[in-house]
Amino acid sequence: MKIIYKQLLKLLLILLIPSLTQACLWLEGTNIDGDYKRFDDKIISSMFLKRSQNTTPQKNFKQRFYRENNQTAEYLALQYIMKGEYDKGIAKLMEIEKEGKKLYEMASNLGTAYELQGNIPLAIEWIEEGIKRNAESHGGTEWLHVLILETKLELENNATLLEHQHIITLPYHFTETTTIKIKDKNYTIKEVRDALFYQLRERLIFVKPKDKVVADLLYTFAKIEEQTTIVEEADKLLVMAQEYGFDNQTEIDIIYHNLNKSITNMRQKAAFSTFLILILVVFLLIIFIKIRKKRRKKPITKPIISPLSFAFSINVYIVMFTILSMPLYSFIHLHLTHTSMLYILMIFIYPLAIYSVLNDIEKRYIIPQPKQHILYSSTLYIVFSTVIYFFFLKNFNINVFYHFGATIVLAICIFFFLKWRMKRYE
Repeated sequence: MKIIYKQLLKLLLILLIPSLTQACLWLEGTNIDGDYKRFDDKIISSMFLKRSQNTTPQKNFKQRFYRENNQTAEYLALQYIMKGEYDKGIAKLMEIEKEGKKLYEMASNLGTAYELQGNIPLAIEWIEEGIKRNAESHGGTEWLHVLILETKLELENNATLLEHQHIITLPYHFTETTTIKIKDKNYTIKEVRDALFYQLRERLIFVKPKDKVVADLLYTFAKIEEQTTIVEEADKLLVMAQEYGFDNQTEIDIIYHNLNKSITNMRQKAAFSTFLILILVVFLLIIFIKIRKKRRKKPITKPIISPLSFAFSINVYIVMFTILSMPLYSFIHLHLTHTSMLYILMIFIYPLAIYSVLNDIEKRYIIPQPKQHILYSSTLYIVFSTVIYFFFLKNFNINVFYHFGATIVLAICIFFFLKWRMKRYE
């Protein structure tokens, strides 16, 4: 038995570790249609952007580039730039550039340094040179850097430019695969979203509120998140846009109107689901009470209960207690808590269900082979859980690997709880 326990623990770790690593990256909440949605391939953009906003160039430099006793020309140039000594930083970078190596990093750093210095024409020149040297660097998003610089150049001549238009114009309705034209080149909304995240994450380290360009980009990012991911993320990005000075109240009100509508729809759907669950619970309780009353009228006998009947009884109680706990989960879910809360809740619910059903079984049956009964119960639970996933939980967009990992964990918990509870029969 010790070998079996060790193998079970190994299986638990193999299944649980990938689930936990995936959980860190899940983006979940309410989509534009008011449905719960989770994205395994997207991160919480607002959290990383806020982190960039709250850091400083010097702190970021130490975290990413600091090496003790590093006295290379490039390192010293970056140090000058991070300290705000742009003339010295540019001079050092130009010394390296004159060596003729045509490095992408030099062109990119020169473009950034000239931008921070306020020399936008030279900044554009060097960022475009960087793109020629390596178009795929920075995730292939430097086209947006150029667009930002060109907008800043236009703002010098027309300060009200962004009051009448956006840096990136989005259609009224779109999806991730929708294509839009920017400067005679087509980009999908997904490519625009990735570019906004990458460029803003770098830009917010240097640019603090208020800034018209950043405000406009954050608004566009919020609009994309509203339409393609979750409205809660759009809300956070819109708040950041307002911090940076986005003040077009009409467009702000439109996003908040859509956000409130989506949240209201989600709450109504959750409330309706909870109501149906409560009706089902009441119905099951009425049937259960009637069956109990009929059984009390019959003479009490204690036949032997088969392993399959025992396992079925255990799992029926587990399902009933799970249904009873669904209103509580629905309440938690209204506040958009992580999906793992459902499985954590089950760890506390299942022992109550097992304890309750065992008391009932002990009064009316003899349990001759507890080990066999325990094994049947754990195995049948996995079958029940699989059926419930494909007929119910799948609609909640719950990752199949995460669910089955959690199912194995809960099956092991059931196994050991039953083993502890039924020691008296061994």
